[in-house]
Amino acid sequence: MKAIPIASLCEQSVFEKIYKQYAQQLYRFLIYSFKDKTLSEDITQTVFLKLWDTCDQFELHNIKSLIFTMGKNLSLNELKRAAYTQGEPSNEIRFSESPEEVLEEKQFKEKLTNAIDQLQENERVVFLMNRIDQLTYYEIADRLEISQKAVEKRMHTALKKLHDLVGVDLKRKKR
Repeated sequence: MKAIPIASLCEQSVFEKIYKQYAQQLYRFLIYSFKDKTLSEDITQTVFLKLWDTCDQFELHNIKSLIFTMGKNLSLNELKRAAYTQGEPSNEIRFSESPEEVLEEKQFKEKLTNAIDQLQENERVVFLMNRIDQLTYYEIADRLEISQKAVEKRMHTALKKLHDLVGVDLKRKKR
């Protein structure tokens, strides 16, 4: 998507363009990431409300990254809050890690998230459906109503771009 030449996020017409350009993408990203439609809808609306309320604090050159980061962080906070208030134990297995390992893992996750954000929408959707939802190429093709070859091409392109951006081979090992 091309950048929108705009003066200020606080202008209503500018904000509406940003909303129209990214709201649906954010919603899909949240659904693929957290598998909760209600939470995804709520978080999408909350992100744009917060963005509007604090519009004078942000520059537009990295608005997409900001929107997706806000969405991811709000979702994670909401999931943590829900687990805490419901008294559910965490599903995470925690190992004793050194602070360096924790920092390296956090930095890698941030780098990977930023790299995924840089993919074209059709590549990102196929990548997330395959890696997060664990769908086969056939299932993805069926849901998106495209050919399986198109899915394979998008996945190949996404993996190549992610490898170039992150420096790690994300292809699955053949068994």
